[in-house]
Amino acid sequence: MVLLKWKSCIAAITFTATSLAVSKSALAVSLYSVTDLGALTGEAYSYATDINDSGEVAINTLSRSFFYSNGSLKTISSLPGDNQLAVTGINNLGQVVGNSANINNFTGNNPFLYSNGLTQRLPIQNAIPYAINDRTEVVGGASGLGPFLYSNGVATSVGTPSAVAYGLNNLGQAVGILNSNTAFLYENGQTTNLGTLPGDRYSVANDVNDSGQVVGSSGLTSVNDSRAFVYSSSTGLQNLGRLRPTDLFSIGSGINNLGQVVGLSGTTNDFFAADGNGLRAFLYSDNTLYDLNNLLAPGYNPGFILTAASAINNNGQIVGRGAVNGELRAFLLTPISSVSVAEPTSGFPILSFGASVIFFAAFKRKPHSKSAAIEQRS
Repeated sequence: MVLLKWKSCIAAITFTATSLAVSKSALAVSLYSVTDLGALTGEAYSYATDINDSGEVAINTLSRSFFYSNGSLKTISSLPGDNQLAVTGINNLGQVVGNSANINNFTGNNPFLYSNGLTQRLPIQNAIPYAINDRTEVVGGASGLGPFLYSNGVATSVGTPSAVAYGLNNLGQAVGILNSNTAFLYENGQTTNLGTLPGDRYSVANDVNDSGQVVGSSGLTSVNDSRAFVYSSSTGLQNLGRLRPTDLFSIGSGINNLGQVVGLSGTTNDFFAADGNGLRAFLYSDNTLYDLNNLLAPGYNPGFILTAASAINNNGQIVGRGAVNGELRAFLLTPISSVSVAEPTSGFPILSFGASVIFFAAFKRKPHSKSAAIEQRS
């Protein structure tokens, strides 16, 4: 059976100068170098799901998963008896979570923790873990249990069945989506429905930082018509808008402790397209949306069209995926300098949300094929 059909991707905010009126004031924003992580894997299809503060990255391809550190890759092995895996989250200890399965004899999703070169099974049945914090606590979704928080060897439900948790901070706050198709925040044993932006009926929360700021997306029906949001207890849900006036949706996927958000905005729901058409990765910083493609330093772009950003660390490094010569490749952006950028007087809010992607058979295969398995956050 297929477990957990849920969101996955990206989110945050970008800015297109041509679409907005600008004032004479300016903001300092980083320019970035690009590391082609996909080229290191040697495969034509790859994407990065998460990054820690040391610049270590979790990467998936159609056939393998990797741990990237200091310019080199280590292959992550599936659990014994399984032949497919995918990784979803990484913490500052270099521990990675993901799940594996046997796609020839599928009996369920087997969650694992990768640490110090070893892949170890987590004692949760038929589950997909999505995030891990620095206390080695894990959140995700499990059959029967729903959204779970795994801590000290015990998995506790933090919501209702058919729901899932996607994000977790170092204080144990968790976020995700309820079976009412609305975003939630879990803290101190209490699950709070965050609701939607005005007029919407759908929302999902994808990530939460250590200040309790939540990033996600809100739409009338789904991610396909959504707008990225940032939530805090003092402001509620704030609409971040979309990158371009013609965009149909935006997705906020990651947030760091500085309140910077990353994600994607676009016109096509083929979120893992390799041609780069219709999708752009964005950064939301200092109340401004930026197209990350416009922030690449001269001479530092190896032919990328950055289509989706999935995570940002506290040093401003960003990971995601992009199109290069018809291939989908994982990337790492690293700040190298600052530049003054005109500040818009107004902007289109950017929509954020995690796009659903079939896990074992969504990301380990060509997108949109109907193989059995699980759907994963990407």
